[in-house]
Amino acid sequence: MALSAEDTFNLEVLRLLLFVAWVDGEVDQHEAQMVMSLGRSWTVPEDALQALMADVKAGKKPGEPDWALLKTRSDDAITAARALVLSDGKVKAEESALLKRLVASLA
Repeated sequence: MALSAEDTFNLEVLRLLLFVAWVDGEVDQHEAQMVMSLGRSWTVPEDALQALMADVKAGKKPGEPDWALLKTRSDDAITAARALVLSDGKVKAEESALLKRLVASLA
């Protein structure tokens, strides 16, 4: 089954979140669960979510998101990235720096 435009955008936002989560060299359990829960709440097809998470589960760096697609709704993408960074209650310097770069590149 082909993905809808909304599912495609949402998958790229989830890919962005994994990209942001990896800034410290790993996607921890909390971050992975947040991405999966968010994808399910957006009703992204489960097989697409599992495919997205395959590299993370294998301990590999997630692929980069489609920046051009994210720019079409940059506010949504930036809001999601900020929420992920703030979700554990502590913002690391590298997370803050990456968020600033994201805002500059997506704005």
